[in-house]
Amino acid sequence: MRNVFFTVLFLLFGFNVGFSQTTATDFTANDCSGNSHTLFNELDAGNVVVLVWAMPCGACIGPSLTTQTVVQSFSSSGCNVRYYLCDDVANTNCATLNSWATTNGITTTASFSNTSINMLDYGTAGMPKVVVLGGATHTVFYNANNSVNSTSLSNAITAACAAASNVGITPLPFYINVYPNPAVGNATLQLGLDASGLVKADVMNSKGEKVLSVINENLGAGERSVPLDLSALACGAYFINVTTEKKTISLPFLVN
Repeated sequence: MRNVFFTVLFLLFGFNVGFSQTTATDFTANDCSGNSHTLFNELDAGNVVVLVWAMPCGACIGPSLTTQTVVQSFSSSGCNVRYYLCDDVANTNCATLNSWATTNGITTTASFSNTSINMLDYGTAGMPKVVVLGGATHTVFYNANNSVNSTSLSNAITAACAAASNVGITPLPFYINVYPNPAVGNATLQLGLDASGLVKADVMNSKGEKVLSVINENLGAGERSVPLDLSALACGAYFINVTTEKKTISLPFLVN
Protein backbone atom coordinates (compact mmCIF):
# COMPACT_ATOMS: atom_id res chain seq x y z
CA MET A 1 0.00 0.00 0.00
CA ARG A 2 2.81 2.41 0.89
CA ASN A 3 4.53 1.79 -2.47
CA VAL A 4 1.26 2.55 -4.28
CA PHE A 5 0.92 5.80 -2.30
CA PHE A 6 4.36 7.06 -3.28
CA THR A 7 3.85 5.99 -6.90
CA VAL A 8 0.75 8.19 -6.99
CA LEU A 9 2.73 11.09 -5.50
CA PHE A 10 5.38 10.77 -8.20
CA LEU A 11 2.72 10.82 -10.92
CA LEU A 12 0.87 13.78 -9.45
CA PHE A 13 3.78 16.09 -8.78
CA GLY A 14 6.51 14.97 -11.15
CA PHE A 15 9.18 15.18 -8.47
CA ASN A 16 11.91 13.54 -10.55
CA VAL A 17 12.89 16.02 -13.25
CA GLY A 18 14.36 14.51 -16.42
CA PHE A 19 16.19 11.48 -15.00
CA SER A 20 15.71 7.75 -14.59
CA GLN A 21 17.49 6.83 -11.34
CA THR A 22 15.06 6.39 -8.45
CA THR A 23 17.48 5.12 -5.76
CA ALA A 24 20.24 7.09 -4.05
CA THR A 25 23.94 6.23 -4.28
CA ASP A 26 25.57 5.75 -0.88
CA PHE A 27 28.65 7.69 0.21
CA THR A 28 30.81 8.16 3.27
CA ALA A 29 32.48 11.56 3.35
CA ASN A 30 33.84 14.14 5.76
CA ASP A 31 32.21 17.57 5.66
CA CYS A 32 34.15 20.83 5.79
CA SER A 33 34.14 20.68 9.60
CA GLY A 34 35.70 17.20 9.61
CA ASN A 35 32.50 15.36 10.58
CA SER A 36 31.88 12.02 8.87
CA HIS A 37 28.57 11.35 7.09
CA THR A 38 27.31 8.07 5.64
CA LEU A 39 24.29 8.80 3.48
CA PHE A 40 22.38 5.56 3.92
CA ASN A 41 22.86 5.67 7.71
CA GLU A 42 21.33 9.16 7.77
CA LEU A 43 18.38 8.11 5.60
CA ASP A 44 17.87 4.94 7.66
CA ALA A 45 17.71 7.12 10.78
CA GLY A 46 14.71 8.98 9.35
CA ASN A 47 16.43 12.07 7.96
CA VAL A 48 15.71 13.73 4.62
CA VAL A 49 18.85 14.82 2.75
CA VAL A 50 18.86 17.62 0.18
CA LEU A 51 22.07 17.66 -1.88
CA VAL A 52 22.94 20.88 -3.69
CA TRP A 53 25.96 20.83 -6.00
CA ALA A 54 27.35 24.27 -6.90
CA MET A 55 30.52 25.45 -8.69
CA PRO A 56 30.19 27.91 -6.84
CA CYS A 57 29.06 30.48 -9.41
CA GLY A 58 26.74 33.43 -9.85
CA ALA A 59 24.09 31.33 -11.58
CA CYS A 60 24.04 28.96 -8.59
CA ILE A 61 23.05 31.64 -6.06
CA GLY A 62 19.34 32.00 -6.83
CA PRO A 63 18.43 28.29 -6.93
CA SER A 64 20.58 27.61 -3.84
CA LEU A 65 18.73 30.35 -1.93
CA THR A 66 15.35 29.04 -3.11
CA THR A 67 16.32 25.59 -1.87
CA GLN A 68 17.37 27.08 1.47
CA THR A 69 14.00 28.85 1.86
CA VAL A 70 12.07 25.66 1.14
CA VAL A 71 14.22 23.57 3.50
CA GLN A 72 13.85 26.14 6.29
CA SER A 73 10.05 26.04 5.88
CA PHE A 74 10.21 22.49 7.33
CA SER A 75 12.15 23.55 10.45
CA SER A 76 9.11 23.25 12.73
CA SER A 77 7.48 20.32 10.93
CA GLY A 78 9.07 17.58 13.03
CA CYS A 79 10.87 16.31 9.92
CA ASN A 80 14.65 16.62 10.00
CA VAL A 81 15.64 17.99 6.59
CA ARG A 82 19.39 18.37 6.03
CA TYR A 83 20.74 20.82 3.43
CA TYR A 84 24.16 19.67 2.20
CA LEU A 85 26.07 22.07 -0.06
CA CYS A 86 28.62 20.23 -2.22
CA ASP A 87 31.30 21.59 -4.52
CA ASP A 88 30.43 20.35 -8.00
CA VAL A 89 33.60 18.35 -8.69
CA ALA A 90 35.39 18.83 -5.34
CA ASN A 91 38.06 21.11 -6.79
CA THR A 92 37.11 24.14 -4.67
CA ASN A 93 38.51 24.12 -1.14
CA CYS A 94 36.20 24.34 1.85
CA ALA A 95 37.25 27.86 2.82
CA THR A 96 36.30 29.20 -0.61
CA LEU A 97 33.04 27.24 -0.73
CA ASN A 98 31.99 28.41 2.74
CA SER A 99 32.98 32.00 1.96
CA TRP A 100 30.84 31.94 -1.19
CA ALA A 101 27.87 30.59 0.78
CA THR A 102 28.26 33.12 3.59
CA THR A 103 28.71 36.06 1.21
CA ASN A 104 25.50 35.16 -0.61
CA GLY A 105 23.44 34.45 2.52
CA ILE A 106 23.25 30.71 1.92
CA THR A 107 22.95 28.76 5.18
CA THR A 108 23.38 24.99 5.16
CA THR A 109 23.45 22.04 7.51
CA ALA A 110 26.92 21.12 6.27
CA SER A 111 29.20 21.75 3.31
CA PHE A 112 31.41 19.31 1.43
CA SER A 113 34.29 19.35 -1.03
CA ASN A 114 34.66 15.61 -1.44
CA THR A 115 34.84 13.44 -4.55
CA SER A 116 32.80 10.74 -2.80
CA ILE A 117 29.67 12.87 -3.39
CA ASN A 118 29.28 12.75 -7.16
CA MET A 119 26.46 14.60 -8.91
CA LEU A 120 26.86 12.35 -11.97
CA ASP A 121 25.41 9.52 -9.87
CA TYR A 122 22.12 11.32 -10.56
CA GLY A 123 22.45 11.94 -14.29
CA THR A 124 23.86 15.03 -15.97
CA ALA A 125 25.56 17.93 -14.22
CA GLY A 126 23.74 21.10 -13.23
CA MET A 127 24.67 24.53 -11.91
CA PRO A 128 23.35 23.95 -9.37
CA LYS A 129 22.02 20.41 -9.20
CA VAL A 130 19.44 19.72 -6.47
CA VAL A 131 18.49 16.22 -5.32
CA VAL A 132 16.12 15.19 -2.49
CA LEU A 133 16.62 11.79 -0.84
CA GLY A 134 14.65 10.03 1.89
CA GLY A 135 13.13 6.88 3.33
CA ALA A 136 14.37 3.42 4.20
CA THR A 137 14.40 2.54 0.49
CA HIS A 138 16.78 5.51 -0.14
CA THR A 139 14.43 6.98 -2.71
CA VAL A 140 15.21 9.94 -4.99
CA PHE A 141 12.22 12.30 -4.73
CA TYR A 142 13.55 15.25 -6.73
CA ASN A 143 16.33 15.83 -9.25
CA ALA A 144 16.66 19.17 -11.04
CA ASN A 145 19.42 20.94 -12.93
CA ASN A 146 20.11 24.69 -13.13
CA SER A 147 16.81 25.92 -11.65
CA VAL A 148 14.50 25.03 -8.77
CA ASN A 149 10.70 25.07 -8.69
CA SER A 150 9.84 25.84 -5.08
CA THR A 151 6.42 24.14 -5.22
CA SER A 152 7.78 20.93 -6.71
CA LEU A 153 10.70 20.96 -4.27
CA SER A 154 8.38 21.46 -1.29
CA ASN A 155 6.12 18.65 -2.49
CA ALA A 156 9.13 16.38 -2.90
CA ILE A 157 10.40 17.10 0.61
CA THR A 158 6.89 16.50 1.98
CA ALA A 159 6.84 13.08 0.31
CA ALA A 160 10.37 12.33 1.55
CA CYS A 161 9.30 13.28 5.10
CA ALA A 162 6.34 10.92 4.84
CA ALA A 163 8.71 8.13 3.78
CA ALA A 164 11.11 9.03 6.59
CA SER A 165 8.33 8.81 9.17
CA ASN A 166 7.96 5.14 8.34
CA VAL A 167 11.48 4.40 9.59
CA GLY A 168 11.19 6.59 12.69
CA ILE A 169 13.10 9.82 13.23
CA THR A 170 16.11 9.46 15.51
CA PRO A 171 16.29 12.32 18.02
CA LEU A 172 18.98 14.82 17.15
CA PRO A 173 21.87 15.52 19.47
CA PHE A 174 22.21 19.05 20.85
CA TYR A 175 25.47 20.41 19.44
CA ILE A 176 27.19 23.50 18.05
CA ASN A 177 30.18 24.07 15.81
CA VAL A 178 31.91 27.18 14.43
CA TYR A 179 33.76 27.10 11.12
CA PRO A 180 36.22 28.15 9.99
CA ASN A 181 38.07 28.19 13.29
CA PRO A 182 40.14 30.37 13.54
CA ALA A 183 37.77 32.80 11.82
CA VAL A 184 38.65 35.89 9.82
CA GLY A 185 35.85 38.43 9.53
CA ASN A 186 33.03 35.94 8.97
CA ALA A 187 32.22 32.44 10.16
CA THR A 188 29.26 30.07 10.38
CA LEU A 189 27.54 28.70 13.48
CA GLN A 190 26.41 25.13 12.86
CA LEU A 191 23.61 24.30 15.26
CA GLY A 192 21.76 21.08 16.09
CA LEU A 193 18.65 21.41 18.27
CA ASP A 194 17.09 18.35 19.88
CA ALA A 195 13.85 20.17 20.74
CA SER A 196 11.83 23.22 19.70
CA GLY A 197 11.74 26.33 21.86
CA LEU A 198 13.44 29.60 22.70
CA VAL A 199 17.10 29.67 21.66
CA LYS A 200 19.69 32.27 22.60
CA ALA A 201 23.19 32.38 21.12
CA ASP A 202 25.78 34.95 22.19
CA VAL A 203 29.48 35.50 21.57
CA MET A 204 31.45 36.16 24.77
CA ASN A 205 34.98 37.46 25.21
CA SER A 206 37.60 35.88 27.46
CA LYS A 207 36.29 37.94 30.40
CA GLY A 208 32.82 36.47 30.04
CA GLU A 209 31.35 39.68 28.60
CA LYS A 210 28.79 39.47 25.80
CA VAL A 211 30.16 41.11 22.67
CA LEU A 212 27.68 39.89 20.07
CA SER A 213 24.09 38.62 20.11
CA VAL A 214 23.48 36.01 17.40
CA ILE A 215 20.09 34.38 18.09
CA ASN A 216 17.18 35.22 20.39
CA GLU A 217 14.07 33.55 18.98
CA ASN A 218 11.92 30.44 18.95
CA LEU A 219 13.31 27.74 16.66
CA GLY A 220 12.16 24.28 15.70
CA ALA A 221 14.16 21.14 16.33
CA GLY A 222 16.66 20.31 13.62
CA GLU A 223 19.93 21.42 12.14
CA ARG A 224 20.74 24.80 10.67
CA SER A 225 23.67 27.08 9.84
CA VAL A 226 23.76 30.72 10.95
CA PRO A 227 26.21 33.30 9.49
CA LEU A 228 28.40 35.14 12.01
CA ASP A 229 29.67 38.64 11.26
CA LEU A 230 32.80 38.90 13.41
CA SER A 231 34.35 41.86 11.60
CA ALA A 232 33.91 44.18 14.59
CA LEU A 233 35.77 41.86 16.97
CA ALA A 234 39.45 42.21 17.81
CA CYS A 235 41.76 39.25 17.30
CA GLY A 236 41.69 36.85 20.22
CA ALA A 237 39.86 34.03 21.98
CA TYR A 238 36.07 33.98 22.28
CA PHE A 239 33.27 31.63 23.29
CA ILE A 240 29.87 31.13 21.74
CA ASN A 241 27.16 30.18 24.23
CA VAL A 242 23.92 28.60 23.02
CA THR A 243 21.10 28.27 25.55
CA THR A 244 17.75 26.53 25.11
CA GLU A 245 14.95 26.19 27.62
CA LYS A 246 16.63 23.15 29.16
CA LYS A 247 20.31 23.15 28.16
CA THR A 248 23.37 25.33 27.63
CA ILE A 249 26.44 24.56 25.55
CA SER A 250 29.61 26.62 25.08
CA LEU A 251 32.32 26.41 22.42
CA PRO A 252 35.65 28.31 22.24
CA PHE A 253 36.90 29.73 18.96
CA LEU A 254 39.52 32.17 17.71
CA VAL A 255 39.29 35.35 15.64
CA ASN A 256 42.37 36.20 13.58
